[in-house]
Amino acid sequence: MPMPGDHRAPFISSTRAITINAPIARVWEWLIQLGADRGGFYSYWFVEHSLGYKYRAQDRVEAQFKDMKVGRVVPTSLNEPNTAIKYSFQVVEVDPGRYFVLNNWGCFLLREINSQQTRLVIRTHGRPLATWSERLRYFFEMPLHYIMERRMLMGIKARAEAGAGKPFSSTTDILWFLGICLSPIGILVMLLVGSRLTVRLFAALYSLVWLWVFLILDPIPIYGWLLCLIIAIHLAWLFKTRARSAPR
Repeated sequence: MPMPGDHRAPFISSTRAITINAPIARVWEWLIQLGADRGGFYSYWFVEHSLGYKYRAQDRVEAQFKDMKVGRVVPTSLNEPNTAIKYSFQVVEVDPGRYFVLNNWGCFLLREINSQQTRLVIRTHGRPLATWSERLRYFFEMPLHYIMERRMLMGIKARAEAGAGKPFSSTTDILWFLGICLSPIGILVMLLVGSRLTVRLFAALYSLVWLWVFLILDPIPIYGWLLCLIIAIHLAWLFKTRARSAPR
């Protein structure tokens, strides 16, 4: 599907979309709040803050930010010297109410499904990769970009559907993230404790489920913690079995 700004990229890195149950005008209001100087990036704030990125509140549409013009710089942080990677995005194309293109990121486009539903599409541009170090860096950047951009799509959807002024808590995101971090630790312990083929097969199965929870399912805490609970029960059974079989 051709999109505005495609000609600016050597290749297309990804195209992601989400359906939002809100009029296109309301979604546009939230979309143009993008940037550290406006409403942030609607993603995992605790990840961004840990990397030094600072930005404004994300739970309201500010009246003074009603436009998106060519030449505007969308900053990633209000405290750039303390950020892990210093970069920003310049607006290079705009069709008000429909799309804008950010240099070094890509196109943010709205398609009206009907008067109460909108499709938000984000096309991420690739960049020239001249050296092996650039390719290696890009290889590790893309999974993180996927995780953060996916959460951003969900964040815009949640805010546009709820309307301005509703406070949003990051508690559920943090709980989800903890579950995601604890599960692979349990899988690693399982591999260290059990040497039988069945244990390794279960570890492989849990790893596949973990990838599904991490990359496909919505970031809801119950998914990660349910997987943690299942792994913990399995580990308890392994330790109990090991204790019974140990020589006395």
